[in-house]
Amino acid sequence: MKKMIANLASREKRVAVLENDVLRKLEILPPHQRSKVGNIYLGKVTKVLPGMDAVFIDYGAEKNGFLHRDEIPSFQQAKKTDGKAPIGQYVRQGEKLLVQVTRDETGTKGAKLTGLIEFSTDSLVYIHGIDYVGVSKKFNNDALHKQWRETALQYKKADEGLIVRTSMENENEAIFLDRLTSLRELFKGIERKAASLKAPTLLYERDMYLDMIKSEMSGTPSGELAIDDFAVYQELKKWQEENRKEWEISHISGTRNIFSEWNVEAQVEKMNKKIVWLDNGGYLIFEETEAFTVIDVNSGKFTGKVAKEETLFAVNQAAAKEAVRQLRLRNISGIILIDFINMDQSRHEQEIIDIVKKESARDEKRVQVIGFTELGILQVTRKRTSPSIGEMMTVPCPVCSGSGKIESPETVAFRLERDLLEHRKTDDEAVWVEVSEAVADVLLGENESYRPTLEELISKKLFLSFVSGSINTYSIKRFGSIQEIERAFK
Repeated sequence: MKKMIANLASREKRVAVLENDVLRKLEILPPHQRSKVGNIYLGKVTKVLPGMDAVFIDYGAEKNGFLHRDEIPSFQQAKKTDGKAPIGQYVRQGEKLLVQVTRDETGTKGAKLTGLIEFSTDSLVYIHGIDYVGVSKKFNNDALHKQWRETALQYKKADEGLIVRTSMENENEAIFLDRLTSLRELFKGIERKAASLKAPTLLYERDMYLDMIKSEMSGTPSGELAIDDFAVYQELKKWQEENRKEWEISHISGTRNIFSEWNVEAQVEKMNKKIVWLDNGGYLIFEETEAFTVIDVNSGKFTGKVAKEETLFAVNQAAAKEAVRQLRLRNISGIILIDFINMDQSRHEQEIIDIVKKESARDEKRVQVIGFTELGILQVTRKRTSPSIGEMMTVPCPVCSGSGKIESPETVAFRLERDLLEHRKTDDEAVWVEVSEAVADVLLGENESYRPTLEELISKKLFLSFVSGSINTYSIKRFGSIQEIERAFK
């Protein structure tokens, strides 16, 4: 059974999706890191890039957004007759454009934008700026599928795209027109607002957590939703009645954290851990980088009771299922490399591919399974629209700068020695260095046996003071006469 737990009472909004009480998806929306995907802005073209058939758009964010020629309405309208003319024929520098964010800023990359403005409901998707009609392939009745395509073609305008979703299957034409009119009015209202404002400016902000909740409820016939915000609870109850969703919605009041009450908090706390244990004793190691993510599969404590090949295959089967769950849960996107334990039989590799594809089918983001490389590493891609949970919940370590490693005492000590040797020909008699104890131990040797040699090499008396902490570091505080350093040292 599917459950949703919505923790909306505090400034940071969290929505968890559970299946059989196992966390499958988590959306975290801190007030300072709210996703901009779906937001609509009045932007200004800052640079045209003919070589990339794209433009940069100032839409009010720290980094300018990227807009490809194919996402510009004027290109979509002209391409049937003009073919693929240079982007300069469709947009110019300094021009104002309505744009919508399709992918958030990530790392050094700015947001990805589109000029094809889209509004999505559980039954109908409206896209302004493109001539297109689509009908869900999940319709059970071919005649009904054809009927809705003809209905959409009948009522759409030349610059509109419509996608009829599965939940429209049992509705009538009047409801279709009512929802289409509502979405058209929403777009016209944004156009009117844009006409009176200067770029860049925000015109429409998507209510992301509400959209997510409604989308989950629309995708499953029934389920259970617990929510701790009474105003949102009332809004969802009203929406549920209007859209006839058979979900049990309850408002949870009280002082206890709703995630703790529903045993979700403990599962959330494990999400940023590097190692994920499997039920059979194997484990996964996650390494996220800006370029790609690597998942290493290890047999761990699992020894099995059958032949080696079958044992390794069993670990890989469990790892494939858990890896896909973790990708969705952690919102890991881009290029993903899964290093499964090497198997001798090619049919086992194919079965692992089939498991990954099957488990990925429930992911709302597009997942492509490329296949195994010659080195036995499975290549997977997952569409990126927003930062991963790890990026949202953590910051790079100020000590290791996100590498997970710091310099050894030996490395730092020998660097200090080289720095001191550079001053060996100055007239100063002494030097004061502030240093961590581990670095000092290496610099001076066991029982400070190397001190006399070092002082002779640098032609100075060495005064050391110590800093606390686990960071291997040093700071040359001062050069001077022995008397000057002794006074400062005290």
